[in-house]
Parts: sequence; C-alpha cells; structure tokens
Amino acid sequence: MDRLFHFFYDERLEVRRPLLHVNYEELPPESQHRFEMKCQEVCAEIPPKLKEWEERYMICFDALNQAEGEEDFDRIWDEMNDISSRIADLNLLYFHIEGHRYGANAYA
Repeated sequence: MDRLFHFFYDERLEVRRPLLHVNYEELPPESQHRFEMKCQEVCAEIPPKLKEWEERYMICFDALNQAEGEEDFDRIWDEMNDISSRIADLNLLYFHIEGHRYGANAYA
C-alpha cells in the first residue's frame, strides 16, 4: 500500500474515496500515475451509483402520493432529503476528482 495516499470505502455514499497524505504536487511521478489511475476507477463507479440513488429517490417521490398521514409524509420526505444529499455529495466527489485532474493538466 502506498503511504502517500489511500482509498477508503465511504459507507454513506457506497463508493471508494481518495485520500492524499501529501500535496498532489509532492507525489513522485509514478505515484501520481497510480493515484490518477485509481481516481479514474472511482470516477467510473460514480455514474452507476448516481443512477441507483436517483431511482431510489423516484421511488420515494412516487410514495409521497400514497403517504397516509403527516408522519408517513415526513418520513418519506426525510428519506428524500437524505438521498438528495448523497446525490449532491457524489456529484461533488466526481467533479472534485475530475476537476483536480483537469486543473493539473490545464497548463501542460
């Protein structure tokens, strides 16, 4: 395992996430390459996971029409808020990884 970075499983988002232990620029070229390759693997996991969360969201959305009472409505609404937060965080993770990669190559 590379001590300069590692990837951990985020149980809330249900994907792996990168964690650098040094600034990216301090990584040796071979470590930068390994890190970039693993980041691309993570990025490949995100769109299917987004689709899965969006499908869960739509199930909840449809369930709102069937909600019986305020308590049921509030429970479904809270679940939708949680799912929305996960979708937003997955999008941020994707754009953070991709943005870092594009930013690193902007002046190359």
